[in-house]
Amino acid sequence: MSGLFIGLVAVFVVIVLIITIYRLRRGGPGPTVNWVPRRLRGRVNRGFGEQGWQKPYDDEGNRNPDRGQL
Repeated sequence: MSGLFIGLVAVFVVIVLIITIYRLRRGGPGPTVNWVPRRLRGRVNRGFGEQGWQKPYDDEGNRNPDRGQL
């Protein structure tokens, strides 16, 4: 009985882990953060541009001073 319980918990943990990794890679909903890694800032700018919003980062990846506080 104990082995069955441990096995079920392990399967549940693996399923949750797979779903979490899939959602992170897909770029799904997640927590709002005020810091974005430098390598992702171009992608953020493209997303903002597609929405017609002002881009939060300049071409070098620094915060755009024209935007003020995000």
